[in-house]
Amino acid sequence: MNVTYRRELKHNYLIIEQDISGTEGYEVSMLRENHINGLLKFHLKQIDNHKYFYYEITSRQPLNRILEIHSLNKDELKNLVTGIAQVLSRLPAYLLNEDQILLQPEYIYLEPEHFLVSLCLVPGRYRKFSEDMTELLRYLLGKVNHQDKECVVMAYALYQESLKDNYGIDALAELVCTPNAGEGGEKEVRADASGSEDGEEQIVFTDTDQDQIQVFQEFNQMQQATSSGFVLWKPLFLLLSTMAGAVAIIWSISGYKGIIKYWYAPIIAGILSAVYGVIKSGSMNNKKYYGEESKKGDTGIEPEPEREAWQMAFYEEKEEPGNLLKADVEEEMVQTALLTNVKTDTKVRILKATGSGRQDIEITYTPYLIGKQEGLVDCVLEGDAISRIHAKIEKDGDDYWICDLNSTNGTYVNGRLLETNETVRLEIGDEIFIANFAFIFT
Repeated sequence: MNVTYRRELKHNYLIIEQDISGTEGYEVSMLRENHINGLLKFHLKQIDNHKYFYYEITSRQPLNRILEIHSLNKDELKNLVTGIAQVLSRLPAYLLNEDQILLQPEYIYLEPEHFLVSLCLVPGRYRKFSEDMTELLRYLLGKVNHQDKECVVMAYALYQESLKDNYGIDALAELVCTPNAGEGGEKEVRADASGSEDGEEQIVFTDTDQDQIQVFQEFNQMQQATSSGFVLWKPLFLLLSTMAGAVAIIWSISGYKGIIKYWYAPIIAGILSAVYGVIKSGSMNNKKYYGEESKKGDTGIEPEPEREAWQMAFYEEKEEPGNLLKADVEEEMVQTALLTNVKTDTKVRILKATGSGRQDIEITYTPYLIGKQEGLVDCVLEGDAISRIHAKIEKDGDDYWICDLNSTNGTYVNGRLLETNETVRLEIGDEIFIANFAFIFT
């Protein structure tokens, strides 16, 4: 499968080239004649003995690009899974097969602001959907926000479900549904088909399986109970022991008259000791949580950090140091890569604005994203012509490069319009247009 990208006027396309050795299947006609909500718009071009499938990706961003700069939270994970489930629910009406969908992160396209999913269905392609979905969920394990415990629990639950024989997308959709406020009843959750142009039906999932949510709640309650116990007895023990010690010292020096005269000293010492103990213990717990307090033993091997209670829900038996789950290793590797991908520049380059009232852009690190979607880009440009994630500047050695990221109105370098996803090297003095914003690279 040969994949390229192309810009035509104000439209950007993902192009998949396939050999036309066989007869044209009905899937091509279905995709060409019908706009199926949740699938990328499709048209076919045929040249000589090859056919080219054109998928419109204007203003959309691939999942892998968004997750390079943004950790997945619980709501986004839910939107992603329910969005895929929605698309699959529509395929039977058009006699299309789920095994023809590309589930690699670089071919799952999203509308960044609302995290709406668009998938790419390739006629004539057959890979087992369940296997690809398992690989996608394993990839997402390393991309979730580790501070969002509910998101981590949900991601692990989805991955574990996908390892079962003959699992279905409905089982995954049930796991991400919101639990019922009351117990015992079914919870009906509707996954919005936002952006539907023709009032298309909404898919409905019923949440009857609350096992994973109950596991999280039970262990979270256990953790809170342990924490509450510490707060109650630890300061009291420090207070009393310090006061007793202070009384003994005063008695040995001045006898009972000293105790009467300096009665307030043991109380003050006890209070200060209790406060110091609480602060110190809290600091130690935080370091242990983030893996900063691990010490090497005689063997020179770092012991495995203690897991939080919610993490223990996914481990049926005690693990020896080094026997981490593959997903854990991948998460650590991904986090390290994300930290090292951002390169701070000692020599700052500037995109000097040529228009009045516009600010210069300092490229203080790379990669550097420019667009109008606050929270996803490094520099926000306000303007209707600017795409949410418009362009990216990278550095390789001493060279700087600019790449257009599927923008609607394009990126120009010295008057030439870049193709979608095209990367070109910048020289000092180059004129750059990001849509209608003009800059000089200095």
